[in-house]
Amino acid sequence: MHLKAMLLALLVVAIWGCNFVSIKIGVMEMPALALLAIRYGLTGLLFLPFMKWPGKRQAMMIISTGFMMGFMHQGLLYIALETMPAALTSLLLQSSVIFVTLIGWLFLKETIGWRTWAGIGLGLVGIALLVGGPDIAAPWGGYALALLSAVFAAVANILMKKVDKVNPFTYLVLMNLPISLLIGVLSVGMEGTGWLVDLPSIDWTTIAIVLFYQSVIVALTHVIWQRLMAAYPISEVIPWALLIPVFGVASSALILGESITTMILLGGGLTVAGVGIITVRKIQKNQPVEITGD
Repeated sequence: MHLKAMLLALLVVAIWGCNFVSIKIGVMEMPALALLAIRYGLTGLLFLPFMKWPGKRQAMMIISTGFMMGFMHQGLLYIALETMPAALTSLLLQSSVIFVTLIGWLFLKETIGWRTWAGIGLGLVGIALLVGGPDIAAPWGGYALALLSAVFAAVANILMKKVDKVNPFTYLVLMNLPISLLIGVLSVGMEGTGWLVDLPSIDWTTIAIVLFYQSVIVALTHVIWQRLMAAYPISEVIPWALLIPVFGVASSALILGESITTMILLGGGLTVAGVGIITVRKIQKNQPVEITGD
């Protein structure tokens, strides 16, 4: 990769890693699902003028993928971050690579070699340390939601394999806009509308920054990433994604002041190492590689 491409890849994964902090800041100001519905609706409307209709079949496939990625994965992630530290959550989300590999083995008859099994085992040990570490304080419900979010991210990544390449702005619109309506309805049902009374007390400057970061900056990074994937071999692009949790943990400490304990470093290190082994083996076997960054 050229230096410019490497810097772009580093910028993308840094933005994805810092997005955990962005979500955490947002859900401290307003209900999680309400924020997510606004984010998705805003993203879809912003890029609507640039989309190209991909045909009914592809559109339905993208919307179905959006249901898993946006409604299930992101919905659970946002709710989890209402109570979970951003650093810990960014590490737990890396388990989606492990889950998608196990799902492929269990249900899609994909073969797994001993090196990949070693990576899975290493990653699971890391997750166990993150969940059961003596110096990590987080609610069990939050752990469960974060791990379920990773499972649905794995399912969404499997669905993405069936979607043909389309205009990236088309992908953004169809992944976001239809699901925003569903999440909005769910928000009213679960969170009610009582928070609307408190609208004057919400820090709208903070919310505006969060929404701009998520709806514009994060969205555009997916366009950049697709172009990098098209221009360079997968073996040169994908490994950069292993830095996502590094930026997630670092930004959580620097911006939110979260404590980074020894167990988080140990469990996180083992998890990322396990995911790294799985990723390298998939690249070597020319298999699709999943990324969960935002």
